Amino acid sequence: MDLSLDIRTAQNVPLALEPASLGQRILATLADGVIVIAWWILVPVVLAALGVDPGTAVIVVVYVLPPFLYHLAFEVLLEGRTPGKLLLKTQVARVDGAQPTLGQYLLRWLLRFIDVTASSGVVAVATVALTQKSQRLGDLAAGTTVVRRRRVRLEEVLYPRAPEGHVVEFPEAERLSDADVRTLRAVLVRLRLSSRDARAVALARRAKAAVERRLGLEPVRMPPEAFLKAVVRDHVFLLDRLAGGAVEAQEPDDDRVA
Repeated sequence: MDLSLDIRTAQNVPLALEPASLGQRILATLADGVIVIAWWILVPVVLAALGVDPGTAVIVVVYVLPPFLYHLAFEVLLEGRTPGKLLLKTQVARVDGAQPTLGQYLLRWLLRFIDVTASSGVVAVATVALTQKSQRLGDLAAGTTVVRRRRVRLEEVLYPRAPEGHVVEFPEAERLSDADVRTLRAVLVRLRLSSRDARAVALARRAKAAVERRLGLEPVRMPPEAFLKAVVRDHVFLLDRLAGGAVEAQEPDDDRVA
C-alpha cells in the first residue's frame, strides 16, 4: 500500500501545493470586484470622451459582456488565475492538482452566479468553510479547488545525499518504495513552505505515524520533521550503498585468466 494513501491532505491536492485559505479567496474576489466596478465607472466616461453614442449594441458589447465573462475568460487564458488571484498568488486547480479543462472552468463559472452572485457570496463562504476540500458549489460540481502556489527550490525537491561517514538510524528505511519516499519529500517541502500552518504540521505527524506503522517501529521520540528527514536520508544512503556494491561486484577481475 502506498504511503500517500495514508497521509493524503484533507484538500486532496498535491502536497507541494498549499490550499488557499478562506481569507485569500475572499480578498481575491474583492480585488476582482474592484476591477469590475472600475470598468463600469470608466467605460461611460471613456465613451463620452470619444463621443461614442452608447446604443444598445455598444452597451452590451463594451459595458456588459466583459464583466459578465470576466472570471471565465481570465481563468481560461491565465491557467486558473484572475487578476485578483494573481495578486493573492492563488489559482484554480483540479483536486488532483492537474490543470482544469475548459469544461471544468465553464461549470464552476456557471455556478458562480448561484453561490457568489445571487447569494452575495454567502453560499460560497459557507461551502468553502465547511467542505473537506475547501470548495464552493462550482468547485464541487467541477472537481476543482483553489490553491496557493509557491516557488520551490531545486534542492528542496532532489533527494539529499548522505554525508561521508553517515550512520544509519533506521535500517528499515530500505524497505520503503520510491513512491513512499517521494511522498515523504513532498510532506517535507510542504512543511518548509508552511512551517506554521497547522495543517502542514498535522500532515507531518500523520506521515511519521504512517512510516512507523509501515516499518514496524515503535513510536520514535523524534519531532516529525527530523524523523522524516532521517528516514529519507537513510533510504537514499542504503540504496546508494546497495547500488555501489552491485557495480563493484560487476567490475572485471584484472587477474582473471581468460
